[in-house]
Amino acid sequence: MTSTRNPLRQAWDRIATPAGAYWAQRNQRERRLLSVAGVVILLAIIYLLLLDPALNGRSRLQKDLPALRQQAAELQSLTAKAVALSGQIAERPASPLSKEAVESALKSKGLSAQSVTLNGDMAKVQLSSIAFAGLLDWLDDAQKNSQWQVVDANVTALGGATPQPGIVNATVTLLQQKHE
Repeated sequence: MTSTRNPLRQAWDRIATPAGAYWAQRNQRERRLLSVAGVVILLAIIYLLLLDPALNGRSRLQKDLPALRQQAAELQSLTAKAVALSGQIAERPASPLSKEAVESALKSKGLSAQSVTLNGDMAKVQLSSIAFAGLLDWLDDAQKNSQWQVVDANVTALGGATPQPGIVNATVTLLQQKHE
């Protein structure tokens, strides 16, 4: 019949029988001391496992809460700015691709074209002896602000007897980006 009994019950019986005998051999004073010690140990375990982590976590969160609120406010502010900017970008009309618009964009970056040729919805711009960094800055601005797309670019570094680092000749073909 013992083989059909619950294994937990069997383990309890193996522990309870010797513990009961040990308890019966103790006098009243020892039983009281053992009971108090057991309660103190149980309270210490409960405190260390449940209360102390909760109290430490709560105090840490109270310390961190002002900084987290500040970060949340900054995040909300940045989100509102991003939403406002995305609306502005969507509303901004693209600059039409014309000779005057290309020359004006070049002039705003301190560059001048050797020639600007329009062919339908494309513009071919020839630049000579310009700074490569200035060319890249103008192309970046043209793509972002004017929504012009670079279709073809031919950039050649100036060489010769006295090479000039960073100075190039360039021919760039631009196309007006179409958004549908």
